[in-house]
Amino acid sequence: MLQATLQPRCLPLVVQAPRCAAPRPSGRPSRRQPTCRAQSSDEEQPPPVATEEQPAAAAEPAAAADNENANLQLPQDVVQRIRDTVFSFDAFFVTGVENYQADGVLFRGNLRGDPEAAYAKLSARLKEQLGDQYKLYLLENQEEQPVAVVLPLQSVLPQFGPLPEPALAAALGAATLATTLNINGGELFNAALLTVGWDPEALAAAVPGTLAFLAILGAHEFGHWKAAKQRGLELAPPLFIPAGLGLLGSFGAITRIKSFVPNREDLAAVAAAGPLWSSALSAAIMLAGAALSAAGQGGVELAVDSFRESLLAGALGQAVFGDQLFSSEAVDTNPLFVAGWAGLIINAINCLPAGELDGGRVFLGLCGRRAASRMGAVSLLLLGLAGFSNSLALFWLLLVVTLQRGPVVPCNEELSPIKDPSTWNAAIAALLLPLLVLLPYPAVLSVTNGLPDLPPTF
Repeated sequence: MLQATLQPRCLPLVVQAPRCAAPRPSGRPSRRQPTCRAQSSDEEQPPPVATEEQPAAAAEPAAAADNENANLQLPQDVVQRIRDTVFSFDAFFVTGVENYQADGVLFRGNLRGDPEAAYAKLSARLKEQLGDQYKLYLLENQEEQPVAVVLPLQSVLPQFGPLPEPALAAALGAATLATTLNINGGELFNAALLTVGWDPEALAAAVPGTLAFLAILGAHEFGHWKAAKQRGLELAPPLFIPAGLGLLGSFGAITRIKSFVPNREDLAAVAAAGPLWSSALSAAIMLAGAALSAAGQGGVELAVDSFRESLLAGALGQAVFGDQLFSSEAVDTNPLFVAGWAGLIINAINCLPAGELDGGRVFLGLCGRRAASRMGAVSLLLLGLAGFSNSLALFWLLLVVTLQRGPVVPCNEELSPIKDPSTWNAAIAALLLPLLVLLPYPAVLSVTNGLPDLPPTF
């Protein structure tokens, strides 16, 4: 023992001094003073006097460890118990502990084996030791190293406002119905003039486009619900966001995942399913509207310049209306064409890789949290630049910044990549949708004598 090599044999680590170390308290001193021999020397040394400083000095390392644990946000006994009984060499070997955010603890260390299998072991041990009091995450830090985060369960459960979610969802759904009817010509209200109205004929004419657009919104939420059910996840009621801007009666819905998402693959699958289902229906409705428009069954005048704002709409408009599309100021289209186009716009913007939009969740599932954070900043910057010339981009920027800027709630385990090929393909398709819908249609130039006519210069 280290202590025995430094102290004389006759001086144990106790407050009471041994006989050889204590002089007589009174009377004449003894002719022969007792001496003590240290193990490291044969020379006689004066007897050391036991003081309170020696036990304190011996306890300094333990005190330092206690002080370090005292600075952690979880109780010391809980941290020590987690470190001793939850983590191990077969899953995650801990090398350091520090605080995480406002009320959690982060364990640095080395991951052993497959992340999914390691998380299953760690979470099962944590529940066995501490029940459901704490929640474990297996994440990646800024240095791309695996870390384990433990948080009190109450701190990660969603917090609700005074209005219950179902009631809020119903109120926003009714407002979305009103704005969609208004966009389709129902003339229920005029936001600029602050007037309301009721015209039965106008409402009847607005019904086809309104029902088509609401069906597209419903397909989006159905896609999320179906994918979540396949993976054992539960979704909260969708909160639709009324719009009434341009072709859009709504900006879509905010749908919260109530369950803890196991991994990035499940997150990407649920996020991509909504836009893909809805975009398929939007394209079908838009094609039906294009066919009706070509047959002369119009009803909605669309400015020709709006076709130049979308690669897909411009190509389809060119196929339906031919050369007259860009030779006139407006074309007569069927309400279904407008509803399908609006649905594609909603889904394409939702697939932008930013914040808690579907595209932000999909990109996180594909590339991880750090890459998603960087891409989100780039997407918001591009939306801001586009907002100088496009009011829709500005509104979406404000929507994301105020309601869906994130960060995305962590998955239980974010170290494993997407392994299912179908989920990977769906994620890629969802991220390509904005390029197909939101990129502008190439400018159409007239040709004279085999040369393009350039715009006039001043």
